[in-house]
Amino acid sequence: MKRILVVDSDPRVCQAIHKTLSIMPHSISFAFDAVTAVSEARKQNPDLMVIDLSLPAGSGLLVVERLRALAAFMRTPMIVIAERGARFETERVFEAGANAFLPKPLNPHLLLHYVARLLPTEERHGVWRDTAQPLAK
Repeated sequence: MKRILVVDSDPRVCQAIHKTLSIMPHSISFAFDAVTAVSEARKQNPDLMVIDLSLPAGSGLLVVERLRALAAFMRTPMIVIAERGARFETERVFEAGANAFLPKPLNPHLLLHYVARLLPTEERHGVWRDTAQPLAK
């Protein structure tokens, strides 16, 4: 089972992300500020992270930069989320090392798309191969 760490200070956003991602076979945990996000990431070694740009005790940008500086997180997919007004931060978010940048309120389908794209599951690949049929002539 893959591990996802969600970092957002708003419990409602965390609940919405949990509800959206609960249809996938992943373990989901939460951190609510920048300091806790870095320490929990180091403890849990998640397979993917969803990080809010605006956090108490630091910014999501700082979280991405600090984790990308560690060898263990160089390849960990990171999706940064932010209020629509933060679009001017897009370039900085990608320069810090984020793999995707999504506006709030989150579109559940878009979030699922990026999680599936950045974190493919073995189960889905196996199902696809098993159900593939040759084309009829």
